Amino acid sequence: MKRLILITIAAMMLTSLGVNAKKTKQQKIVNPVDMEIRKEIAATPEKSGGIYYAYPYTSDSLPSVPAGFKPVYISHYGRHGSRWHSSDTLHETTVKELNKEFKAGNLTKDGETVLNLVKRCREHTRGHIGELSKLGERQHRGVANRMFARFPMLFNNGDTVVARASQVPRCIMSMAAFNEALKENNPRLVIDHYATPGDMDIIAYHTKAAKAIYKKHQPWKTDYQKKCDSLYRCEKTAARLFKNPEKVQKLNKVMSHLHEVGMDVQDVDGLEAPILTYFDAEDLYSLWKGKNYQQYGRHGKSIDGKSAGPESAENHLKDIIDRTDDALAGNLPKVDLRFGHDVFLMRLLARMDVEGSNATAQGIDEASRVWQDFRLTPMAANLQLVVFRNNAGDEIVALRLNEQPVKISGVKEYAPGYYRWSDLRTKWKK
Repeated sequence: MKRLILITIAAMMLTSLGVNAKKTKQQKIVNPVDMEIRKEIAATPEKSGGIYYAYPYTSDSLPSVPAGFKPVYISHYGRHGSRWHSSDTLHETTVKELNKEFKAGNLTKDGETVLNLVKRCREHTRGHIGELSKLGERQHRGVANRMFARFPMLFNNGDTVVARASQVPRCIMSMAAFNEALKENNPRLVIDHYATPGDMDIIAYHTKAAKAIYKKHQPWKTDYQKKCDSLYRCEKTAARLFKNPEKVQKLNKVMSHLHEVGMDVQDVDGLEAPILTYFDAEDLYSLWKGKNYQQYGRHGKSIDGKSAGPESAENHLKDIIDRTDDALAGNLPKVDLRFGHDVFLMRLLARMDVEGSNATAQGIDEASRVWQDFRLTPMAANLQLVVFRNNAGDEIVALRLNEQPVKISGVKEYAPGYYRWSDLRTKWKK
């Protein structure tokens, strides 16, 4: 009898261990954050484009302002709006890659359709490489109109707005669209605008360490590339486009190039080329995951990238602090506008410790769960620091990323959605 009881107990223990082992294995395979992002990209394939995701907002949000406080200053940094793709070889390369398979008889009917869509994109893009699109202009006009409507007391007759832009034409055009919208709301505004070499050390600055992430060989890049070679094969999508995907040389590069062409379609007007609809949802997730990590490694608080990106935002953050102090002392205009690029906004967000941008991670899988580029810097992304003051001279700040409230890690709120300027200043000065 004792022996039977011991055997029964042992069997139960083995069963329990088996169930726990199975659970552990499932937990390693299925992560709830991974699944949530998968669902999100499946519902909105354009998000797989990451930094090419067209600005998704048409309204803004601001936490309830504490009683007695009024806005006195805005510091703004805006990424340029939607644009044509910046590579002058991408479309031609992708056409050649697909044409090669067509001539070999390896394209399916869907593959032939996609080839024609890529040709259409090539013709549409010709002569417009990296150029701000009309959609990009509208995005900045929309942000400007909402800013004016939300804070009209900062745009009174005769008030001066200072606007500075990166010297890249799409940034200058974004600034022009923004300024034009403000002037339409109040023609008596004075707007001083600049695109000077001296401002580039603030608006678009690279330290040597940040540059090295792009060029210098580093061990983590080898591991990253191997992982991406697997992620970018897009085997389900490839099976839809090619009769025999195994015959396609460097399939991972062909599929990555095709995705690059497809993800930019959302950023221009007048182009009917629904390339992303031919991609399997899981393949879109894999493509995003690899390209998202490339951005994170370069510009986030990445262990692999040694946080070199955020450290290069020091000049930018110092300029924001100094100009805010001067404005609050009455020595500068009520509104400071800067127009630049996603790279420098990503770095600034991480350096400021904006939640959602400041997590430290290593490797593609871990990074994708804590840092999603399409949430941070879609086309026309913007960060607004709005200072409010009461009659007692207290100064508080609301921060908005893409016109939505964000929090700063490690700083106590004065009120929901607001921080004391002195607390933020102290943190950022350290």
